[in-house]
Amino acid sequence: MRTIVRIFLISFLVFAALPNSDAQTTGKKKYVKPETTAPKPDEPAAADSKKGPIKVVEKTSKVGYGINLGNLYFTNFSFSIGLDPNIAYKLDEALAVGFMLKMNYYYEKIRQYDLKFTAFDFGPTVFTRWKPLLKANNATPFMQGIFVQAEYERAFINRPTDEFGNIIVEGDKVVPFKTQENYLYIGAGMASGYPFSSFISFHYNIIDDVQLSRLPFTYRIGFTWNY
Repeated sequence: MRTIVRIFLISFLVFAALPNSDAQTTGKKKYVKPETTAPKPDEPAAADSKKGPIKVVEKTSKVGYGINLGNLYFTNFSFSIGLDPNIAYKLDEALAVGFMLKMNYYYEKIRQYDLKFTAFDFGPTVFTRWKPLLKANNATPFMQGIFVQAEYERAFINRPTDEFGNIIVEGDKVVPFKTQENYLYIGAGMASGYPFSSFISFHYNIIDDVQLSRLPFTYRIGFTWNY
């Protein structure tokens, strides 16, 4: 029995030592920072007789992508949810500008006619996101992920009633009232990880008007890549 245990322990130690010995003989690392990479095999690095091989710096892409889930609210007779794909361009590591296409699904039950109304709204949006503490000295990962965001949206809205509460019914369908509305959001949020990141954020429409179709406050959860 003791012999079997000894053989097992020796085999385990030999197996555990293999990855380390391979890393030492090949010189490869498990993780390489995006900013620097080793020269390609067919492109040997230039050498300086005094300083040694020159490090090769690979330029990372300035384009990022993301998707948000937002404009989520519900009552006893209505429901709304939004899905917002977006693309961004990094002006620097902490500042990005981009374009977002907001797509919202809206549902409402018209009790007085016992009818259901559904619609899809969309809103082309431009935005700016800034991470003020990303480069701060001694900032924790939590602090580095804090961001503020400003965005302007031109929304194309379909609703069952006009600004006076009128409803038009044709047969068994409610005729939608189509409007165009402006939204200017100021918000803040927290993101984690890089280049892939998840986040949650809160936004307020400073063009607050009782005639607008949406509530002034909204929150979002989402994912981004490379910004």
